[in-house]
Amino acid sequence: MKGPAEPKPSSFEAVFAAYVVVATFVLGYGYWRLATRQNEQDVKIEQLRQEQQAALSRLRQEADDKRAADDFEIQVISLASPHLWKLTQSGREAATSQRIVAAAAGLLSSKGRPALAQMVEKIRAESDPIARSEPRAAVEEPAASIAAPSAWLVLLATLPGVDLKLAEGVANEKLRAAKDLGTAPVVSIYKTRLKGRYVVVLGQPAARSAALAAAAEARRRNLSADAFAEPDDGWELIGTAPFPTDIRSASSH
Repeated sequence: MKGPAEPKPSSFEAVFAAYVVVATFVLGYGYWRLATRQNEQDVKIEQLRQEQQAALSRLRQEADDKRAADDFEIQVISLASPHLWKLTQSGREAATSQRIVAAAAGLLSSKGRPALAQMVEKIRAESDPIARSEPRAAVEEPAASIAAPSAWLVLLATLPGVDLKLAEGVANEKLRAAKDLGTAPVVSIYKTRLKGRYVVVLGQPAARSAALAAAAEARRRNLSADAFAEPDDGWELIGTAPFPTDIRSASSH
C-alpha cells in the first residue's frame, strides 16, 4: 500500500526560492566588494600616513642638523672671538692667538661655514698698511657695504631718534669701555628706517653667525648687558665714535 505523495512546490514557490538565492548571492557579493574596497582604501591611507610621517621625520632631522651646526659655529666663534684683536699684533701670545683663530676658521670652513675665515681676512685687510694710509673720512662715509642684504649688526644700545647728542655720548662711553677691555673696536651710530631710532653698533656689518657670537661676547664681557644681533635693513650710518663732546656747559661754570 503506497503512502501519500509529497506535494510538489508550486511555480510561485520555485520562483520565490530562486529569487531568495539570487538576492542572497547579490547581497553577499556586494558586501564582499565593499569590504575589499574598504581594505584597499585603508592600505592606501596607511601608506600615505607612513610617507607623510617619513617626510616629517626627514624635515625634523634636517632642522635639527642645521640647528646643531649653527650652535656649533656660534660656540667655535665665541671661543675664537677673544683672540681676534691679536691677529694684527706680534709676539708669542699673539702667535698663539693667531693659531687658535686659524684652527677655528679652518674647522668651520671644512664644514661649509666660512664666516669666521671671512672675518679674519677682513680684519687683516683693514690692518694692512695700504688700507691704514687712506683718509679716515673715506672710512666713515656711508659705504655701500652696509647695504649688503645678508649683513647683521651688533646693537649695544637703542635710543630715541630725537636726541643725537645722547646717542653720541653713549657711543663714546661704549668705545671707552671697549678700549678698557683691551680691544680696539669700531663703535658707530645708525638710524633705523621704520621707527627712526638711533642705535649704537659694535663693529662692522658681518654674517649672522659672526654677529651673534660678537653679541654674546659683548654680553659676557659686560660691554652691554642686552647686546643683540639684528639684520641691517638698510639703516643710515650717522657716524663713528669718538664724537666731539659738548663742552659748553663746562665752560659756563
